Amino acid sequence: MKGTLAISVLLAASAIVSVSSNALAKAGDDEAAGSWSFTTDRPIKTVLVGGSVAAFTGGGFADQLQGACANVEIVNLAKARLGAAAIRTRFHMQVLQNPNLADWRNGAGERWAMVLGGLNSVGNPEQTNANVLGIYHAAHDAGLKVVGLTLGPWGDDSDKRWAGFAGIRRQDNTRRAADFVMGRLTPTAALGKMAAGQSTWKTGDLPDVAVDLYDSELRDSTATTRPEAPLAARIDSDPEVTKMLEAVPAGSRASERARILKQAVEIPRWYLRKDLRSFDHIHPNREGHRVIAAQICKKAPASWGCDCAKLAASVRR
Repeated sequence: MKGTLAISVLLAASAIVSVSSNALAKAGDDEAAGSWSFTTDRPIKTVLVGGSVAAFTGGGFADQLQGACANVEIVNLAKARLGAAAIRTRFHMQVLQNPNLADWRNGAGERWAMVLGGLNSVGNPEQTNANVLGIYHAAHDAGLKVVGLTLGPWGDDSDKRWAGFAGIRRQDNTRRAADFVMGRLTPTAALGKMAAGQSTWKTGDLPDVAVDLYDSELRDSTATTRPEAPLAARIDSDPEVTKMLEAVPAGSRASERARILKQAVEIPRWYLRKDLRSFDHIHPNREGHRVIAAQICKKAPASWGCDCAKLAASVRR
């Protein structure tokens, strides 16, 4: 390929402790080595890896971002139903083991990797963060810089997983994954025992550029909150709350109880906006993908040649 070769890999949804090769194989043992190639003369080559949100076709955020950034070619390798471990395997096989990409893997110049994914495994946020961290490490070891994208907002009161106080744990897990990408957590807070005693992040542990999709225009920040009285009436008998309070020192339980109640009341403001939903409360529609592309564009390196005005709502509608 001609010109300076710059590669961006989008991983949508970590290690301090590396995941074993056996665990890596189990995550996607049917994943064959990639054989695709870049096809344009745009100098910045971008690979998108992630789950079903990133796999949106026909106007997804990858398509829209490429349309706004004159120097970028994006190859979308995202695949539905993958958790973080499987995304990590897919990145390894489709990008690092692809013989057609040997020149850019070993080349000079600016090269990038962008990462989004892990919602399908976020029930175990520590392991999800460890696998996403593993992708960051692999990309950095290959000489790429990394743009990390957090998980987006999701949930709905019609989904029993979010009813009452049940959604507290799911929101906490999602926030933990998002806060890791944004560098807001210590290694122990992000990875638990897998931090192996590491107290601070080292070079290569975190993305070079982090984009917050969870606390963005995607979320329904002005949604009507839940009525407080019904939740207050049942909080002391709710098994989810009881379990959470058991881990809190007795002297702090009253304040933690108040915090949990407030979080439960305000959860609808952390759901994906209804006007940005496609077929459910997890997957954004095309307009939602425009919002994602615009969030990325704000932090894109100048070398990408982006005109973020092309992603303004008034222009796209």
